[in-house]
Amino acid sequence: MTFTLISPLPDKARSLLPNTQCPMTEKPTYPNFDNLIGNIDAEMHRLGWTVEEGREHLMRYYGKRSRLQLTEEELDNFLLYLQLTDTPVP
Repeated sequence: MTFTLISPLPDKARSLLPNTQCPMTEKPTYPNFDNLIGNIDAEMHRLGWTVEEGREHLMRYYGKRSRLQLTEEELDNFLLYLQLTDTPVP
């Protein structure tokens, strides 16, 4: 029996596949959502974090893959963590 090694899909190809780990979630309805997301984006940019590093952090600390899945309190906590972080840490 022979095995063929399969290389991982490039990001572009992976984005075309259905995502079974993170079902599509509607945008939360609490009023502060857009403000929190904007501030989180700015802090992630300041730290040089990639989207994947952000997802890894969310999975590690919240067990969720997307900010859309976080509660308002969890988003606020994530923002505070980023604001208190001085160096890039995945």
